[in-house]
Amino acid sequence: MLAYVESLGVTLLDDAPIFRSRGFAPGPKGGRPRAGVPYTKDSLVDDFADLRTLVFGTSEKRRLMDMRRSGAVEANAGGASVEAISAKMGDSIDGNKGLQKTYMPVNLAAVRSADASRRKGRKLLGLERNEYRKLKLSAE
Repeated sequence: MLAYVESLGVTLLDDAPIFRSRGFAPGPKGGRPRAGVPYTKDSLVDDFADLRTLVFGTSEKRRLMDMRRSGAVEANAGGASVEAISAKMGDSIDGNKGLQKTYMPVNLAAVRSADASRRKGRKLLGLERNEYRKLKLSAE
């Protein structure tokens, strides 16, 4: 990723799109030169698939969204809020349950944390019940 950004030959601002098309340099037959432009959603996915096949072969099936999912899962497991992840991803994942299911599926760290909390809660509730059992009500 760093090599790609360095190859752009410009300093990217924080809000600038990272991925840009190659543009066009005229060949021997001429033509009009075009600078690279930010990718559209669909063209980036298509070019990523073409490049993936060239580098890894036809058996590789990873998609561009897999990188976003990995980052979101790691941030979630590390304790980042949904709002913070939304700001990082540049979309409205915090208000969209469909996006959350796609990019932040159930992860083992969160499941283990919830299980540990349940065990702790179960013990506390059990102690409370034992206190109530020890009370003896008189028949007066």
